[in-house]
Amino acid sequence: MKVLKQIQQVVGDVIESYFYSDLDVMSSEAKRIFSNPEDKKKYIDAVEKLKNTRSKEETIILSNNRKITLVS
Repeated sequence: MKVLKQIQQVVGDVIESYFYSDLDVMSSEAKRIFSNPEDKKKYIDAVEKLKNTRSKEETIILSNNRKITLVS
C-alpha cells in the first residue's frame, strides 16, 4: 500500500509539472507547505540546519503526517 501511495504521488507530480503554467515559481506542494505556518517553520528550520551543519539531509514531518526529506 505504501508503494502505491508513492507511485501515485510521483505520477501526480509529473502530471502537475507538465500541465501547470510555467509562470508558477513554486510547486503546489511548496505552496501547501508555506501556507501552513507550522509546516513553514519546520521547513525553514530544516533548511537553516542544513546550511549550518555538515548534515546532508534533514527529514521533517508535516502537519498532515507526511514525511519529507530535504537534501543539500
